Amino acid sequence: MSMTSRRSTQLQRALLKLPAKHCFHRMLRKALACGATCSALAFRSRDLRVEIALAQDSLLQRRRQFQAPPVDSPDHSVTPPVLQSIAEQIRDEARIRVEGDWEIDEKGRWHLAIVTHLSVAPSQHMPGETKWRVVIGPNQPADGVFIYPDAVGGIATTFRHQDYNPEPEPGAMWRDGKPCLERPIDGLGRDQWEDEPRELAAAALWKTGRLLQWIDAAAADALVEEGAANELPAGVGIGSKLTLGFREVFEGLDWAASVRERWGFASIASVPGATKTWALTELLDDRSNSIRRFEWGTSLAAAPSSIGAVWLLVPVLPVREPWDAPKTWAQLRDVLLAHNVDLVDIMVRAGARYRAGSRKTATHQLLIGFPYSQRVGEAPSRLHWLAIGKMPLAGRTEKRDGFRPREESRKLWDRQLAGSSKSLTWLRTENWAPDQLQSRGGVEPEVSSKKILIVGAGSLGSAIAENLVRAGAHRVGVIDGEILVTGNLVRHVLSMNDVGHAKADALVRKLNAVSPNAALQSFPMRFDRGMASDFAENVRGYDVIVDCTGSDDTLEHLSDFDWQDEKTFISLSMTWGAEGLLAFCAKEGSFPVIDAKNRFAKAGAPAVRHDEANVEAIGCWHPVFPAASDDVQQWAALGSKFCRAAIIDSTRRLRYFRLNASDGVEVIDV
Repeated sequence: MSMTSRRSTQLQRALLKLPAKHCFHRMLRKALACGATCSALAFRSRDLRVEIALAQDSLLQRRRQFQAPPVDSPDHSVTPPVLQSIAEQIRDEARIRVEGDWEIDEKGRWHLAIVTHLSVAPSQHMPGETKWRVVIGPNQPADGVFIYPDAVGGIATTFRHQDYNPEPEPGAMWRDGKPCLERPIDGLGRDQWEDEPRELAAAALWKTGRLLQWIDAAAADALVEEGAANELPAGVGIGSKLTLGFREVFEGLDWAASVRERWGFASIASVPGATKTWALTELLDDRSNSIRRFEWGTSLAAAPSSIGAVWLLVPVLPVREPWDAPKTWAQLRDVLLAHNVDLVDIMVRAGARYRAGSRKTATHQLLIGFPYSQRVGEAPSRLHWLAIGKMPLAGRTEKRDGFRPREESRKLWDRQLAGSSKSLTWLRTENWAPDQLQSRGGVEPEVSSKKILIVGAGSLGSAIAENLVRAGAHRVGVIDGEILVTGNLVRHVLSMNDVGHAKADALVRKLNAVSPNAALQSFPMRFDRGMASDFAENVRGYDVIVDCTGSDDTLEHLSDFDWQDEKTFISLSMTWGAEGLLAFCAKEGSFPVIDAKNRFAKAGAPAVRHDEANVEAIGCWHPVFPAASDDVQQWAALGSKFCRAAIIDSTRRLRYFRLNASDGVEVIDV
């Protein structure tokens, strides 16, 4: 093996030993990509001192080699050699004609005009010859390589897998409608997960090759295949500072198929504490009678709402061919009319109805609902809603020059708006249904369907509750009789704003704001076999009982309480000093306290050592449990996973999770 190969191998091994977030990790990775081999660099990673040789041809020198000369420099026309090489290699492609040489703009971006030719038959929106700009920023490799439609000879419409492609700004050399040439997983931002080259010349050639594939697929209407994710047009919601959330599940399609009304008014509510974020709460008919309410969690359900939108239903996604969102009211009118939806009539009638009941200026949002499928080629699975930010219907007292101030004039103004060239402002809309929000990671359906009672809202119980709620278990109850004190905050999920409040109330208030679907209930009291009958009846309504108190007395109460039905019982407690976690589960008519205690005793957990107990404050000696916040979070993560597993499989068992000598976790079944 050569010296260069050995040193490159040393670099690779050193890279593997470094934590992914280490400050030198990214440097090493980039150095390796540039072929670094010599020139010593020494640094320390924890207790490991790594001696590495970096090449004279380092990353910094690579950047300097490419660095564009200043725009005002007399030699700004000098093209870097690497770009000259790229242009020559592009010229070798039979389907590409290079026009002119590299140019540089005021931002230091180099761009090269190319003309591409189809290898398939042209289509209405993709001609046989199209012009593009290969654009390379000055800071490589960070700026990357991108290809845009030319401002003059480029495509003027928007296809699938393409950024929004509006008219270019005056003087611009290219449009913004960059085709999506990257792999879908590239958006995750991890080099190790991509197969796109990072070296500049290779990346530029790879992108031009992908462009040729893209234009052929666009011409053949084959940019997406059956089973691919179904995406909305790129222009919808771009740059919107306001978000509208809706809650559509599978049953929404049944409602849309059965409801007689095809348009009406809608109530929306501002999300408590959020900025410029609203939720769709209710649909009404054209006479403002409620015909559908959306089932939100506790926080949103209590938020005040008002009529702020007009809604309408259409049979399909309203899109202009090939895959372009309407940009003006007239374009939207034409798209909807092609599906037998008369936007002009709806806007005129909506304006008249609203003016009949209100003297306020009638500036509404317009909500457009349609059946939508998650995958191309599949049957629609739910409704989706798009929103237009401003639909300025004429107000009841509105006057305009040259018109008499009467209702017929105002109807005329609404009719004119529907056919106007005024631009549409598409808002960002999101489906906040539980299964959609949990697509990033959530609990199993068997878990989300259960009502879960957390007994004990201390450091462990509060973290367990938060983990479960964030993962999609939204019907959670919290029972605890203690008041939050400042000392609790060292390892509790609550904050100074909650000090002096009942732990159960404060935790439920916090977690109800975690998700628009969260519907938690608090019981600010100790769990006791003799609790009041009304509270006892509420407690019996839960399917899963999770004890996080670490108290033997509570286990006795769980055993003695009359549950009147079989429950899944889970008991979680940290061992002394947060050395481990004891996790017990069983599905019984009452908590099996004797068996649980016997198993706890056999586990061999560390005994309580009063000589190691900390004192909370000066005064009477009162020991506190020794554990840091990261200890609690570690065991809460494992405890949450144990809860999920126990709900699915409630076979009676005790698992002892404990740290080993190498800071790993070993699991012992007791």
